[in-house]
Amino acid sequence: MGRTSGYVDGLLSGATWGVVAVLLPGPERLAGGSLSATTTAVAVLFDAAAAVFLLARSAVAGSLTDVVRVLCSRRVFAVGVCSLLGGPLFMGGYIAAVILAGPSDALTVTAMYPVVGALLAWLLLRQRLGRLGWVGVTVAAVGAGLIAVDASGADDSGHVLVGVVVALVAATAVAGEGIVATWAMAGLDTTTVMAVRELLSAAMFGLVLLAVPGGVATAATMITDTGLAVPIVVAGMVGGYSYAIWYRSIRKIGVARAMALNISYAMWGALFAWGLHQTPLTLLAIGGCAVVTAGAVVTILSGGIENSNDRKGRLKDGPTPRGRSPLRSS
Repeated sequence: MGRTSGYVDGLLSGATWGVVAVLLPGPERLAGGSLSATTTAVAVLFDAAAAVFLLARSAVAGSLTDVVRVLCSRRVFAVGVCSLLGGPLFMGGYIAAVILAGPSDALTVTAMYPVVGALLAWLLLRQRLGRLGWVGVTVAAVGAGLIAVDASGADDSGHVLVGVVVALVAATAVAGEGIVATWAMAGLDTTTVMAVRELLSAAMFGLVLLAVPGGVATAATMITDTGLAVPIVVAGMVGGYSYAIWYRSIRKIGVARAMALNISYAMWGALFAWGLHQTPLTLLAIGGCAVVTAGAVVTILSGGIENSNDRKGRLKDGPTPRGRSPLRSS
C-alpha cells in the first residue's frame, strides 16, 4: 500500500508542478530588469509563498514545534543543503535559463534530471534499478524533451548557450537534492522537512536579493504589480505542496522512480496550457505526452527496488516510536 501511494505521490507531484509551469510568468512578462535582480526577485516571492503555505499546513497539523526542533538541531544543516540545491541552484537557475534561453531549451535540459538522479542514486545510495527501470527513466526524460522541443523557444542568440549551461547546472542540482533529501528527512515528517527547507531557501534568496544591485527595487515593483505577483504567489503555494509530496514519494519508492514520475510535469504542463490558455497541441507534443506516460508506466512496473534506508526502518513515514526522538541522531 505504501509503495502504491508512493507512485501516486510521484505522479501528483508532476501534475502540481505542471500547474506551477503554467502559472509562472514567461520571459516576456519578466523583461525589463537585470537578469540577476529579476531571477532573485521571482525566486524570493515563490519560495516565501511556499514557506508560508507549508508553515500554515504544519500549524493546522499541530507540528509547528517539530519545525522549530528541526531548526534547532544539527539536522538543519542537511536540510540547508537541500535548500541550497533546490533553491538558489535549481529554482534560481531554472528562472535564469527561461529568461536567457526561453522555456523550450530550459525545459529540455532540466527534463533530463531523472537520468542524473538515477545515476546518483545508484552510486551514492545503492538504489539499484533493473534494466526495465532504466528504460522507464530514460523514456520519461526523452518524452519530456520532445514536449519541450515543441514549446515556443527564445530567439537564437549568444544568450541561449549560456541559458542551456545554467539549465544543466539546475538539473544536476535538483537531482542532487533528491539524494540529500533521502538522508535529511530520515525519521521526520515530510511536510515538516519541506517547511524548514522552503523557509531556509527563502532566507537564502532574501540575502542574495539584498546583495544584488537593484534587487530590492525589482522585488518591490513585482509585489505592487498584482498581475505579476499573484500568479507567482499561487505558483509558490502549489510548488510547496508539489515539493512535499515529491519528498514523500522519494521516501516510499526511491529517488529514481520518484523522479521519473515527477518528470511527467512536462506532459501535465502541456495539457494544462492547452486547457487553460488554448495553447495548441501539435503531433510532437501529443507524441511527447504519450512517451512520458509510457516511461512512467514502465518505471512503475519495473519493480524490485528497495531503498536501503527503508529496509532499516529509518524512513518510515509517520510518528516516531515513543521515547525515540529522530532529532537525537541528527
